[in-house]
Amino acid sequence: MTEQPATDLGNRPEITIKLASTSDEMMQCFMLRAAVFMGEQQCPYWEEYDGNDYTASHLILYVDGEPAASIRVRWFAGFAKLERAIILKRYRSYGLFLPFVHWAKEFCRKKGYPKAYLHGQRRLWPIFEKDGFRKVDDKIFHFSDHEYGAFACDLDVGEDAPTVSTDPMVLNRPEDQLDRPGVLEGSMDRGASNPHAGWTERRTS
Repeated sequence: MTEQPATDLGNRPEITIKLASTSDEMMQCFMLRAAVFMGEQQCPYWEEYDGNDYTASHLILYVDGEPAASIRVRWFAGFAKLERAIILKRYRSYGLFLPFVHWAKEFCRKKGYPKAYLHGQRRLWPIFEKDGFRKVDDKIFHFSDHEYGAFACDLDVGEDAPTVSTDPMVLNRPEDQLDRPGVLEGSMDRGASNPHAGWTERRTS
């Protein structure tokens, strides 16, 4: 996870954060990571693209419409793991990294995860501690030529967190838009014509 101390620019640009939900947005996340981890930190390709990308959620931050930062989130029983958090070098003075991490934590909280977890490069530990993360233990481990520590942060999961009792249509919504109507809710106006009922009956007879 990469960031440098932030400074206040005064006239802030337009910032947009969203879940990557198209192939183009996924590619933007991958290219951001290539620029920082492979280009700046000399991480080998096979270590950066580790086989976990298509089982994860990817968050992307735009500055005036330009891809600037990304975070990968993987989901485990009882916690969400924030990974591959980067911001392009030219945007590191904008003060965006911690707000982006906080947005990622809120994304996890709204999905009902009570804890966020990450592996932080040693030089960045003070930054994560500013956002409420605490070291899980005293272990220091290394991969891709950097020292890391494990950090976790409790998330205040409210009563609105999704469960199996949540309205089915809410659970059909995009991951980052659980609080607004989704496209499938518009289809409810058509009613249920069950156009393939006959096909199902033939298959089960």
